Amino acid sequence: MRKGIIISLVVLTSCFCVWWLTQYHNSSIWTVVIVSILINIISGPLYFLIVEGLYNLKHLGLFWKSYVIYRNKEVRFSISYIFRIKVRDKYLLVKNRKGNYYQPVGGAYKTLPGIEAIFKKYKVAPDNRFETSHGIAKNDLRFRVKGKNVFNIIRWFNSRENRETSQWREFCEELITSNIINNKHAFRYIDYEYATTLQTPMKKAKRLDCQEILIFEIFDLIPNDEQKIELERMLAGGDTNEVKFADETLIYNLGFDTRTKETAYDIGAQTKWTLLEKWTDD
Repeated sequence: MRKGIIISLVVLTSCFCVWWLTQYHNSSIWTVVIVSILINIISGPLYFLIVEGLYNLKHLGLFWKSYVIYRNKEVRFSISYIFRIKVRDKYLLVKNRKGNYYQPVGGAYKTLPGIEAIFKKYKVAPDNRFETSHGIAKNDLRFRVKGKNVFNIIRWFNSRENRETSQWREFCEELITSNIINNKHAFRYIDYEYATTLQTPMKKAKRLDCQEILIFEIFDLIPNDEQKIELERMLAGGDTNEVKFADETLIYNLGFDTRTKETAYDIGAQTKWTLLEKWTDD
């Protein structure tokens, strides 16, 4: 639709200028042709910026950075889903697999067969920040693209094509397969509800020489009666090295307990964002 609007504006501008030259000036046909070509060359990119800018008023900062400042620079994407699992007045957190801090259950989405054409079209490059025992994590939605393709990638992700759409895998890997939950039968299926999507601004990546955008889809676990019993049993059993139950005060301070004036343990910033449902500069 936007492409059609831009083309229409360029054609209308050209027609108006041709009419004006022939109506009010004794211009030769070659002058009219040359002016029309110049109008197309100049007005095309100009209308593109105007139309795209109007469509993306809410993301004007990202639009400016993507299409102008970092147009031909690499921008890193990390696109994940997160579960908010509340047990009484606390939230279940698990230890990060790579760092010594705690975060909600969740992880990066995976790509599905057929993604190759999309990645080739937008010249997506693999991300080498996270490695597993088998090498660079494959099929994760962690990658790099040129700034000019940032909005194309976001639109592709929102289309839900050629990518994982279920959130069961990470829940299973982090709580069931890892034996953190003992009563596996109780969690043979789970219900959960979409809450919101959180997207950070384009910002300098930590410890990496590139810009970065993080996207999190947030879901609330809706446990049934049997699952509630198991979760409350885990809460009553207390914290372990692999699992913590943190209240909002602890999460908002990223592990620093204002009541004891000590850091109980480190909590990842995305945990706070998940509760607030917005990005903060932590």
